[in-house]
Amino acid sequence: MTTARIALFSIDHALTDRQTAFELWAGEFAAEYADEVAANCPEIEPTWLRVADRACADRVEYFTLLRARYGLDRSVDHLHAGYRRRLAELVPHRPEVTAALTDLKEAGWTLGAITGGERATQIRKLHTAQLDHLVDAVITTGDSDLCEARVDLMRKAVEDLGAAPHAEVWLVSDFATDVVGAHTAGLGSVWISRGRTLAPGDPQPERVCETVVEATRWLAAACPR
Repeated sequence: MTTARIALFSIDHALTDRQTAFELWAGEFAAEYADEVAANCPEIEPTWLRVADRACADRVEYFTLLRARYGLDRSVDHLHAGYRRRLAELVPHRPEVTAALTDLKEAGWTLGAITGGERATQIRKLHTAQLDHLVDAVITTGDSDLCEARVDLMRKAVEDLGAAPHAEVWLVSDFATDVVGAHTAGLGSVWISRGRTLAPGDPQPERVCETVVEATRWLAAACPR
């Protein structure tokens, strides 16, 4: 079976609201580990957790830094595992996103999701956000020997979803670097701005939308049956 119109979405920040989930996790973490902070270390502050989240390249670096700052006895692996589990449980259900994806699917689109990281965690996020029943395929770096380059995930998703020759295939993501990956893979790109702006030297998508809801509505209008 081949499909004529495919929309691929990044999971964090596009399909799910990672920012809200992270804020909730940070508050929980500060309360849970308050009594375990070493005597000569500062108190755990959610504000610092947010700043470090933006500064660190990955979760191993993040929890290594966090463990050292607060003198925690728990291992990096333990802290990271708790974070993965809890973040997937804290992503909010956004009815407007569920409705928008439902409309796109009913308009004849096939929907896929791409993401780095552990597959079980990403599937859990979609389930918590009540989107798992709308997504036809989820491709993660944990599925195979795919490298972290997201263009590989895009190509794998297109292959798994059975794109027809000359199919309309679009990527919807909040990562500016995904625009390059989409163009390399031969996909159209919609960038979710979330109030941000692209720098003059950044890769330029075919469309900039404020939210994923706006993006799905634009796709439906731009590529009708």
